[in-house]
Amino acid sequence: MLDDPLVQRFEAATVDPAAFHHREHLYVAFCYLRALPLEEALARFVKHVRKFAERAGAPQKYHATVTWAYLVLLHEAMHDSKFAHASFDELLAAYPALLDSQGGILFDYYDKLELASDAARRHFVLPRVRRRDSTT
Repeated sequence: MLDDPLVQRFEAATVDPAAFHHREHLYVAFCYLRALPLEEALARFVKHVRKFAERAGAPQKYHATVTWAYLVLLHEAMHDSKFAHASFDELLAAYPALLDSQGGILFDYYDKLELASDAARRHFVLPRVRRRDSTT
């Protein structure tokens, strides 16, 4: 899957930024996760998404926590036994929350202010355990 044309253009930073949205980011991540262990996929994706943002003239758009969190959530979905061999489109049909480019799925794990922080943008921040109300 690493020889996919979109992956190749992404790694060469020749993808048109106007045509490379959240779904395309997820697709490249999906290709990496199909071909590589999680750790290698994360490292490779981060390297190239940073390069892509720099070439697009928007290095500030890179968000470490959002990037890592989506890759880990995608990895988890890909390892759901019912969808272990699913295509990209089948996987997204089963996990439509991954398509929320506004990070809605991440708010199950992160406080909005924390996710918006400079620290979360610069480096991966672990999700915080949310305490349930003791009355529920």
